[in-house]
Amino acid sequence: MRLPRSRFLLGLVALFCLASPPTAQASAPAPLGGGSVLQSGAASRCTAGFAAVSGKVGYLIASSACGKPGDTIRSAGRVVGVVLGAQVPPNGAIVIRVTNTTDWRLVGSIPPADSRVTITGSVEAPVGASVCKYGATTGWRCGTILAKNVSITFPEGTLTGLTRTSVCAEPGDSGGPFVSGTQAQGVLVGGSGNCSSGGTTYFVPVNRALSAYGLTILTG
Repeated sequence: MRLPRSRFLLGLVALFCLASPPTAQASAPAPLGGGSVLQSGAASRCTAGFAAVSGKVGYLIASSACGKPGDTIRSAGRVVGVVLGAQVPPNGAIVIRVTNTTDWRLVGSIPPADSRVTITGSVEAPVGASVCKYGATTGWRCGTILAKNVSITFPEGTLTGLTRTSVCAEPGDSGGPFVSGTQAQGVLVGGSGNCSSGGTTYFVPVNRALSAYGLTILTG
């Protein structure tokens, strides 16, 4: 029996649709910002402090433990960008220029995945104020600002103008962001103790790092 021409054409269209493979869709860039886990080469992981911008170019502020000038920084196995030249004298913070905008999009929230804290500015909190830190190892930990303009000596040299807090930290938290409410405060550069017995930590004030590199904090 010969099919009518109209039925033949409909059958051909249906067969073509079934045989055609689905069109691949590019995945959207993942959020990147304060609290993101970073890695430089085979070095131990650290934590990004805050996202910042200069014009249309994006940056991450972290501690010098996250890498040295010229290092390529990765997160989750994907390139993030390159560490810029350090300030002289060093202030304990580094700035990473985000070059991979295909895989990443900067966000002004911490941590980027669940946006628990959305940054609204960088107004400096006084001594005695409550402050919280996010680290890749210990998550959110809170305490109090104990002192400002503190100097501490590391094997690499002495850092000045730091803020001391009662917040604990552990390896992997280095570079992580301190906030007071929704205001960015600084990035973790050192400390003592741990989160089992308690500890003391120090951060570089974020406004100092922003000013040194000519950046603006990225808000939510």
